[in-house]
Amino acid sequence: MQSCLWCLVLVAGLLPLLLPGAAAAVDTWPRTTYRHHAVLDANGKYHLRWDHHAARITFEVEVETRGYVGLGISPTGSMARSDMIVGGVVNGRPYLKDYNTLNIDGKLNKDYQQDYHLEYGMENDTHTIIAFSRDLNTCDNEDKIITENTVRVIWAYHPDDVGQDGPQYHSSNRGRKSIHLLNPEMETSIPSDVLTFNIRHQNVLIPEKDTTYWCQIFKLPTLTKKYHVIKVDPIIQKGHEHLVHHILLYQCHNSLNDSALEIGHECYHSNMPDDFLYCESIIMAWAIGGKGFSFPPDVGLSLGTADDPTYVLMEMHYDNPGFQQGYVDSSGLKLIYTPTLRKYDAGIIETGVWVSLYHMIPPDMPNYISQGHCSMECLQEALSEEKPSGIHVFAVLLHSHLAGRALRIRHFRKSVEQPLLAYDDEFDFNFQEFRYMKEERVLLPGDSLVTECEYNTRSRRNMTWGGLSTRDEMCLSYLLYYPKIDLSRCESLPEIAPQLKFIGVKEIYHPVMTWPFIIKSPKKYKNLSFTEAMNKFRWSRKKGREFNNLVHGIEMNIRCAKHDQQEWQVNGIPVLPPALKPWEPKLESQSVTCRTTRQFLDPLSIPLSLTLCAVFTTGM
Repeated sequence: MQSCLWCLVLVAGLLPLLLPGAAAAVDTWPRTTYRHHAVLDANGKYHLRWDHHAARITFEVEVETRGYVGLGISPTGSMARSDMIVGGVVNGRPYLKDYNTLNIDGKLNKDYQQDYHLEYGMENDTHTIIAFSRDLNTCDNEDKIITENTVRVIWAYHPDDVGQDGPQYHSSNRGRKSIHLLNPEMETSIPSDVLTFNIRHQNVLIPEKDTTYWCQIFKLPTLTKKYHVIKVDPIIQKGHEHLVHHILLYQCHNSLNDSALEIGHECYHSNMPDDFLYCESIIMAWAIGGKGFSFPPDVGLSLGTADDPTYVLMEMHYDNPGFQQGYVDSSGLKLIYTPTLRKYDAGIIETGVWVSLYHMIPPDMPNYISQGHCSMECLQEALSEEKPSGIHVFAVLLHSHLAGRALRIRHFRKSVEQPLLAYDDEFDFNFQEFRYMKEERVLLPGDSLVTECEYNTRSRRNMTWGGLSTRDEMCLSYLLYYPKIDLSRCESLPEIAPQLKFIGVKEIYHPVMTWPFIIKSPKKYKNLSFTEAMNKFRWSRKKGREFNNLVHGIEMNIRCAKHDQQEWQVNGIPVLPPALKPWEPKLESQSVTCRTTRQFLDPLSIPLSLTLCAVFTTGM
């Protein structure tokens, strides 16, 4: 009897391979509710929903077509080297196949190991719906492991189903979108006494270009007592779900006044208002696929006190790859706040490399690593005085610009490295949001953090400088934590003298009267600014690597700032950075025991397996 039961289990496991869709008849499977949703195309025809539990993730695609639909995970956003599925419904029966495009030309190949499981499928006169699931790590080299990294999703569809010769070319029915598939969510109960405040752009004509960043300064509500923001929801204008890609909210200096209001302009533009430069620290972020940001049940963002922001700047990224015309947008954010105060105030610390021209990256470097230190000295002084028992980090936003490829936050305690605080090995500048920690991390006096940013400047012929423009660079991370302490920035900046010495600079003019300052000698750099001299130097990749190693070991200037432009005593002192071993990736999602299963997944072995089953049963 046991052998017959084993046989039935084996055959049941093989049937989906013999009869794709046999376990997913159209009228048999009800649709599932999913926590995440994103519109992938410009016309609202391709909807992706997903959810994950433990080591498995489930997707549902709903597409306006009666033909096949395709969805893939790509390292770059192109077809090449991607992991894909193609599915559809024919004569009431759903089908699904696992493909890859490991070849450079992007040609579809069926995976030898079919790791995507068809959950259900259905279609009507206009739409096709396919749901499927897979393990985060399928133990298949032809599948991409799904991690906490940014995921570049590629999509396609066709009016016809897959024929004997495979999927027909999708033509222009294709695209890509960056998403965080594994970002944890935090639900919070909303009390009955909440108030709301909307921060919305008003009638912004979206330019006919691929990417637009639109900024405007807003004044927060005038309050007579303290309140707590407990949730921030996106307000996306109906029909514009595919255009609004992410929203960042920055805290502005209280030195601004109402004259800064109601002036919308493209961000990072040479003609943008100067007031935009006084809004530096990100306090909230939303990105496509997210429902909103909820604070932990005992934490809120303070409003209404003298220490709280009066003005904020909202930056909105419009994604318009189809160069569509005539879209006028009034999207934004909704702040949900309550007079019922929670136990803790939330705080935000900016860590990483102090934004300055002293942060520089040589040209033509395939991999250059900047390190920004939230130093032991700064955390020791601030935490010892403000909160000796430590602060709890519950969400993180990683931030660099267009040359950024990977970011991580390394955490050290008594010089012993702890697990990464956060990471993104496939960073996309056009997709940024606060991401919840799986588990809160406590920072104690004497701890230190290192924000590492990997850059690729192979397409650049001059130095890349630290600065505000998207062509400049940043290496920052923003930590949301509780309880709030008087620490706004914990950063570092390498000293300039050793960097100038590397290219042969001997002397600069004193006193310094201009910025960037001017070089006096040697003759080849005489009367050049230091930025011009750095660009004149003949860089090679070997020289770039030597410069990178130098910068990691020279004295750095500590930035340890309080709120309202006050400083801790260690602010401004030069210290040597700790000697760090290069980071070696250790993906937790790969901690899966992978066994060889190809004999059961190879279609040629299925008859053999059934024969063995019959033999074993007869023999028993």
